Amino acid sequence: MLNANRPTILSTPIITAAKTLIFTAALALLPHADAQDANAPAKKPAAKKSPTKPAAEPAKAAESSPPAAPAEKPADEDVARWLGGIEPKGDALKKLAESASWKTHAKGLEAAWDQSEKHRIGRVRTWAPDALGEINKADSPVFYFFSGADFLYPHALYPNAKTYVLCAIEPVGSQPNPLRIPAGEVGSSLSVFRRSLDALLGFSFFRTIDLRKDVVQRHIPGILPVLEMILARVGADVTEVTLVRCDENGTLSSEADAKGSPGARIKFHVGDKPEQTLYYFSGDLSNDGLKKHGGILKFGETLGTGRSLLKAASYLPHEAYFTKINEWILAHSSVIVQDPSGIPMRGFPKDGWTFKFWGRNPTPIGLFKNKYEPALAAAIKAAPSLPLPFGFGYQHEPASSLLILAEKK
Repeated sequence: MLNANRPTILSTPIITAAKTLIFTAALALLPHADAQDANAPAKKPAAKKSPTKPAAEPAKAAESSPPAAPAEKPADEDVARWLGGIEPKGDALKKLAESASWKTHAKGLEAAWDQSEKHRIGRVRTWAPDALGEINKADSPVFYFFSGADFLYPHALYPNAKTYVLCAIEPVGSQPNPLRIPAGEVGSSLSVFRRSLDALLGFSFFRTIDLRKDVVQRHIPGILPVLEMILARVGADVTEVTLVRCDENGTLSSEADAKGSPGARIKFHVGDKPEQTLYYFSGDLSNDGLKKHGGILKFGETLGTGRSLLKAASYLPHEAYFTKINEWILAHSSVIVQDPSGIPMRGFPKDGWTFKFWGRNPTPIGLFKNKYEPALAAAIKAAPSLPLPFGFGYQHEPASSLLILAEKK
């Protein structure tokens, strides 16, 4: 949702079909939705609409496909692979992976992924080792607030982190059991699920309004399945998926009656690398929201100083009601990679940080035109000119993008 003081959402210009490649015509309209605007304090009754309310489904479709018989849950790794359009290793999902619905899903996802690799995320992985040096190679924790379901960019920028902590307003959801999805609803469920990745693969960020709509479905709900899909596609073997709660002290529990901010823990490994862990928490990061969800930050503190990422954050870090999360990031990060929607230049302690800029454009997209920062423009002008070979954040074309690296002195 947009705060009452924020501009009304407008459609951005039509992106040409040639640039969107395999993406649907719906992607041509870019409602650059507030990446975390639901974190902003509610101003109108309509804004209280729960993001976890199940999306309405046609009654007739539900009646025509009775619930599948109870089935044993497949291995976590195979669920992730099935979601990612990759043939499962075990036998439990083999029959489902032979269906026409799943093959359509796998083919569509493969095509979209290939285009993203060629034009976007593959370039990030190629650029990061030389541009970021030891920052890219380190194994210190990664903090990515206002993340949505985007695990592509933290993994590409910081591939060796032992622990990743993502946090956004969207619901965690649950890990689906494909064997429990009625046969007549597998295709539609996979289609909606696949659509949740369209904007990230095509434009480098999630459109929050669409993401919330797409992830709230009956059979493949929430952010967790999207993260599992991404992990499978980047070549990770998912070894364990656990739903957790983070209490006010930062203590995690997987007990069914646990209280606190909902989250998920995914353990995985890539090739012969040591095991890595990805956490996703659903929580309100506004100053008021942290009164309830502050335990997430206390958990982060137990991991030590880390590296942060801020991207397509709806300029919420610029707002007066998000100062606490900014202060936490500055206190617990050695480096921050961000676009202009992250922490504003005025938010950094004077003489406490150094900056490098890839790209030269400090101008926000039209929706956030009132967030233009003269101080940022001046800093870019005084710094060496470094080219950015990929789109980053809302400015999804390389020529108009800006990536900021802030390093603590």
